[in-house]
Amino acid sequence: MNRFTTLLLEQKREEWLDLFDEKVIFEFPYARPADANRVEGKQALAEHMRYFDTIIAMKSMSEPLIHQTLQPHVFIAQFQGRGQLLQTGQVYDQNYISVIEVKDGRIIRYEDYWNPLAVTVD
Repeated sequence: MNRFTTLLLEQKREEWLDLFDEKVIFEFPYARPADANRVEGKQALAEHMRYFDTIIAMKSMSEPLIHQTLQPHVFIAQFQGRGQLLQTGQVYDQNYISVIEVKDGRIIRYEDYWNPLAVTVD
């Protein structure tokens, strides 16, 4: 997760995408109605991140707190992210809780429980 957040901040998208399986499923259970709530496959995730980069400029992310589960290939990560909304210049301040499943060293499923109100323009 430290590598995940570091690569995200440094905008090293190809290296960041290498953390994921080709058939990754990335879900956003609290997505706004206008936004995708599920992205399937590494190529679709790359496209989603190109969209993300037009919305938010991430400035910092905290060190993730990792919670183990009874399934050794699944863990929960808690971390904070701060940045700026590119359209308005407003501060982006987000607490993340993510459920992550790995297989063969790659992320195969990522459930991103973030608050979509953090990107709502006042």
